[in-house]
Amino acid sequence: MVDIHQVWPYFAMLALALAFAALPWFRAADRAPPQAEQRSDTLDGLRGFLALSVFASHVIVHHEYLRTGVWKPSPSAFYNTAGLLGICLFFMITGFLFWNKLLEADGRPRWRALYIGRVFRLGPMYLVAVLTMIAIVAYRTGFQWRVPPSQATASALGWLALGIVPPPPTINGYADTGTILAGVTWTLFFEWLFYFSLPISAWFVRRGRHLGFSAGLVAVCLLTIAAASWHGGFEPGVKPRPILFLAVLAELVLMLGSGMFVASLLHAGIGARLRWQRPLWSGVALLCLVVLFATMIAGAPGIGLAQLFLLCPLAGTFFFILCSGNRMFGLLAWPASRRLSQLSYGIYLSQGLILVAVFAIPGVSAYAASGGLAFWSVYIGSALLLCASALLTYRYVEEPGIRFGKRIASRLGAKSDARAPLPATT
Repeated sequence: MVDIHQVWPYFAMLALALAFAALPWFRAADRAPPQAEQRSDTLDGLRGFLALSVFASHVIVHHEYLRTGVWKPSPSAFYNTAGLLGICLFFMITGFLFWNKLLEADGRPRWRALYIGRVFRLGPMYLVAVLTMIAIVAYRTGFQWRVPPSQATASALGWLALGIVPPPPTINGYADTGTILAGVTWTLFFEWLFYFSLPISAWFVRRGRHLGFSAGLVAVCLLTIAAASWHGGFEPGVKPRPILFLAVLAELVLMLGSGMFVASLLHAGIGARLRWQRPLWSGVALLCLVVLFATMIAGAPGIGLAQLFLLCPLAGTFFFILCSGNRMFGLLAWPASRRLSQLSYGIYLSQGLILVAVFAIPGVSAYAASGGLAFWSVYIGSALLLCASALLTYRYVEEPGIRFGKRIASRLGAKSDARAPLPATT
């Protein structure tokens, strides 16, 4: 049986992906060089590692899926933690960036441009991935209606709604619909909920209460998780009580809220005098990750409420140090790191499709199951193929979509300005 608990392949995959992204082919993903005064620059070198960490966790899940036919968390505590941390920091980045937009605009951003930008940033790649998934479902169901056509069409339209509504579990009665995309689209629903909540939370920014609001949101979520722990944690094989579902929901809100809190701290100038770029703070950030992994692994095979309680404070400290300008010993400023980060959305959405394509090749599944080295060579090769695929979709799907969205927002903004009354003159 293949040993799926080895840790070294994770770091080998990241190193090879970095080396691959350093090739001249990936210059199409280059952006402007980092600027020290822009707080998001370190994040421009982080996202690629997060997307690949989620992929690494799904590698183990996919292996178990091929053996058992069930898509579920694997018994590998390290890879489960890597995937969870990737999702956690992705949500923190979302909370940070969009709360920062409100802070910079004093709670009055160009809402129309913001939402148009989101639709055309997330939508094109999402539609390509979902349409490909629908084509695979049609192929696997023999191009036959397994449910009434109206029901299958409604399910497909639900999937095509850009994640704004939770998609139905199946299309045309195919039970493994979601596994084709490795089940990653659920995060988009929570992102949209966050975007739609911004006009409400912007009131606190306009009133100068952004720091108190974000700190209070973090505190309420932590208290909710702590309260849930009084009633016992998750037990294997036992249906969780409703308060435990509330704790999980609080954790998701906490991830977004932690990013907002970091943005508020930096906007308020808290800690501005500390030299965050020093290697000392890189070491502190790295220590936070080590403690986080140790805490999560100690709670294996599952993730208990104590681990949920500590996840965001540890990840949030790491995140605060990075957003303060620390580049983790220069790693996040490398051109290859920034290229992978630019491709992170395609890496995230396409991972299931790449696994489907690779394992559709005759003999690959049997070879991957033949031993540890074969197993990881197949999956690391899939990671490199995933990066190459993300480069193509970024160049021909994401970038054109972003440009088109900007043109639409610019035209609508110009029309709005033309209709506005002229300012009074004295």
